[in-house]
Amino acid sequence: MPDNFEIGGDFVPHRSAQGYTFEVPDYTDEIIALDQGEDRRKVILKLIEKHKPQRDRMLMNHQRYKTDASGVPVFHRIFERDVTIDNRINNDYFSEIVDIKTGYFAGKPAAYAYDKQEQNFEQVSQRIKDFLEMNRIADVNMETTKYCAIGGYSARLLYIDTAGRERMMYIPGHQAILLNEDGNIIETRYGVRYYGQEGRYIIHFYDGLRRYKYQQDGAELNLLEDNIHTFKLCPLFGYPNNDELMGDPDKVLGLIDAIDRTISDVNSEIEAFRLAYLLFLGAQVDQTAVDEMRKTGAISIPGMGGERIDARFLEKNLNDGAIENHLNRIHDNIYRFSGTPDLADEAFSGNQSGESLKFKLFGLETKSARFEQKFKAADTRMFEIMSTKWAIESLVVNPYKVFAEFKRNFPQNLLNEADIQQKLKGLVSEQTRLSLASFVDDVEYELELMEQEANGIEPLDLESDAEIIEGETNAVI
Repeated sequence: MPDNFEIGGDFVPHRSAQGYTFEVPDYTDEIIALDQGEDRRKVILKLIEKHKPQRDRMLMNHQRYKTDASGVPVFHRIFERDVTIDNRINNDYFSEIVDIKTGYFAGKPAAYAYDKQEQNFEQVSQRIKDFLEMNRIADVNMETTKYCAIGGYSARLLYIDTAGRERMMYIPGHQAILLNEDGNIIETRYGVRYYGQEGRYIIHFYDGLRRYKYQQDGAELNLLEDNIHTFKLCPLFGYPNNDELMGDPDKVLGLIDAIDRTISDVNSEIEAFRLAYLLFLGAQVDQTAVDEMRKTGAISIPGMGGERIDARFLEKNLNDGAIENHLNRIHDNIYRFSGTPDLADEAFSGNQSGESLKFKLFGLETKSARFEQKFKAADTRMFEIMSTKWAIESLVVNPYKVFAEFKRNFPQNLLNEADIQQKLKGLVSEQTRLSLASFVDDVEYELELMEQEANGIEPLDLESDAEIIEGETNAVI
């Protein structure tokens, strides 16, 4: 993996977030050109050029997530006039919005299961389990969620490694161009991954059969590899955050910038108080007297014509009440419009019940539920692609019968859940009942353990028990 995996190419800083477009590029002409057999090298260069505005926006968001100076607007702020003190303070709401969404949605590993009614259930189920465990699916899901929240979408690549093993990796969205006629980045027909120095990109192009690797040299692409990738579908596909392919903080970037500017300006003003001017009234003071004052902390001022002598600091008064109200309003709007709970709020302190917390997390849950549907659709695509590989080995896998269950990383109220579990016993199936428990990560595994425990209990010898009871009864009489 290259050192600049996360960057994926040069980044031009010093542009405000408002300078970037959120429109998803239309690749229809390029898809038609590829279908008609045009020189894919020329088409790839057009795709990269068309993808550049979207890539720049996602790269800026990623730099901002890392609080890199090139990605945070306040760090390269320019004033029209010279200022003595210019403090630049970043309030990292951006990464908090991303991290809370990532931890809430993917903090608990998703549970994958195969339908027991399908043929070869045991064999297929074990194969899927091995595939997911070998590829550290919990970590891949976590990073996929993070990049979706940052830039609007992430990608995933399936490939066969040098040892012949089935592998997967997440790809940041700014490195991936995903092509489908209807704009659906999940069911891609062609995929492009590119990274490295601009003008010298390393480029991988995927279709439904082959992988082509190129080294860019300006307007030329030199072919390095041409291989069959083993799958019958394009193995590079997307995980959208939403249909608009927008990141979670994108709608509140202006508010975050506003609070950065305000706090930076206030901090500069407070620090400037230390440089306040000393005003002398009714006296004339030379530089020697000022220097002596700095050493001793006192000064003797000779009077001028009997006038009253006064010395005071000339300072600027700040309306701290108005500033505080302004900051509080922006602060609340950032959390409100991004659908993120303010965990520092008093509502999250003390002994809150699980149900009351759910109402406070309703905005986060709403956008997570929408993202979950996108994630499940992309997971289904992953198994569609993998099933074409497994079919070569005569292993029939129905990708639409692989189910993923996501559980939110939410404070548990075990006493309340235990009560619910007890009341539901016998009213619904055991699988349905256990799936409602937040402390059960894998329902199938839990059912197996329960069955093993049930089989391990020795049956009661009712005849022996009856004889003992009867003997004790006679003895008492």
